[in-house]
Amino acid sequence: MNTNEIMTIIVDDEPTCIKSLANDLSRFSDIHIVVTCTSPDNAAREIVRLQPDLLFLDVEMPGMSGLELLSRIQSDIHSDMHVVFYTAYDKYLLDAIRASAFDYLLKPYKLKELDDLITRYRSHIAQSDKVNIEQSLRRMLLYNNKLAVQTVSGLVLVKCEDILLFLYQKEQRCWQMMLVPDRKLHKLRMSTTAKDLLGINPSFVQISQDCIVNLNYLCTIENVTLKCGLYPPFTDIDLTVSQRYYRRLRDVLDIL
Repeated sequence: MNTNEIMTIIVDDEPTCIKSLANDLSRFSDIHIVVTCTSPDNAAREIVRLQPDLLFLDVEMPGMSGLELLSRIQSDIHSDMHVVFYTAYDKYLLDAIRASAFDYLLKPYKLKELDDLITRYRSHIAQSDKVNIEQSLRRMLLYNNKLAVQTVSGLVLVKCEDILLFLYQKEQRCWQMMLVPDRKLHKLRMSTTAKDLLGINPSFVQISQDCIVNLNYLCTIENVTLKCGLYPPFTDIDLTVSQRYYRRLRDVLDIL
């Protein structure tokens, strides 16, 4: 298979709709439809197994909606998969945005609408190597200085001061965000890097390979052990600055 081919899956409970969309997509030489599914359960298995580049997903299906299907497999799909919600009902547009859909195609669509969608997808892929992933990780809201952070389960709206720290989970190969005051952990997408997190706000500093902390909660650093103390009520959290990152941390702090 050509490595430039766009592996595509179509999920729709109506076979005639699948046939029509597949026929229209056949006009694009780089679109390769690897499988089509009419059953949400079968679709979930195939999407996880094949990990497509592009997924056309019907929203309203019997037994399980497209939104429910996507939520169910979110932690098992790669972050580069682009979802196009494909439906006859525009009432699902807001839900599609909340689910971080790449695009939205309203049935019945015009060929130009499909052409424009594929053009946007190609353009997005072409620019993805040039644009910092930070831009897709978070969007600054226009009010309350909140961030929209994309997690594996959905968007989390949070203020910077409510983020205590980020921890890297080696087994799961992803970062987790710990919020105050309940210390709840939110799993971020595997594509999120330390550089992305450090770019959110100057208050976030990396103290080790697997920990980024909010300086506003950092109280003390012991001279010999480099153990960190956090302000109450987080004094029971054990953190240590690694030698590798200690010098960088000192450069950030105003030391008397």
